[in-house]
Amino acid sequence: MKKIVVASLVAASAVFGASDAQIKDFYNAMIGGKQGVSITVSDRQKVSDKSDIEVVTVTISDGKNSQHDVVFTKGDFLFPEIFDLKEHKSYSRDFQQKITVKNLAAVYNKEDKKNIIFLGNDSKKPTIVVFSDPECPYCRAELDKIEGTLKESNVQIILTPVHDTTALQKSFLVYKDTAAAKSDSEKIKALRKYFAPDYTVDQKAVSEDDVKKMDELRTKYLAAGVRSVPFIINLEDLKK
Repeated sequence: MKKIVVASLVAASAVFGASDAQIKDFYNAMIGGKQGVSITVSDRQKVSDKSDIEVVTVTISDGKNSQHDVVFTKGDFLFPEIFDLKEHKSYSRDFQQKITVKNLAAVYNKEDKKNIIFLGNDSKKPTIVVFSDPECPYCRAELDKIEGTLKESNVQIILTPVHDTTALQKSFLVYKDTAAAKSDSEKIKALRKYFAPDYTVDQKAVSEDDVKKMDELRTKYLAAGVRSVPFIINLEDLKK
């Protein structure tokens, strides 16, 4: 997904009023008042009960795509990051992760089961959700060790290619073949077939409408916070 804001707040730590309106003005100045882009302060809370520093979530949207920035404020100061030297903790990363989990959960919990490839069904094991791409070398490496992963956990796979048309075509074919599979081994075989680096798509096998459906599937997860693949999260976190 394309970033709406080009300029980075990492280089901008300035003295500004900390009201919602002033934070919005700051962001509007950063993007140069770009037409069609809305800035909203979607959440603000104290970093902790022991701190008077607030963490502010700013949502930037062009009506189709959105991104969420996390900044911190105290008095008239705005900070892009806070590090806890004692705990060796990045608050920005911590709060950004919470936002991503929340947004992904909102999408995942409404997902059609046909868009999820289920591997393993052991109630005694935890379940991980893997967002993947047939043309991603790191996703192939993750798939290479799937049998070992299944010894430790159940796996759910959702295809969210970061590559373009051929990756979307392969994703459609993966879903088609795994839907017809009668066992996990057959599903894994289908996954490896289309994830293979030398696999070439028969253009007659996938329609433009099929590609569009795959694009819609990946777009909603990219908008929710999947920035790279493989992206792995515990199912328990999405169900909280």
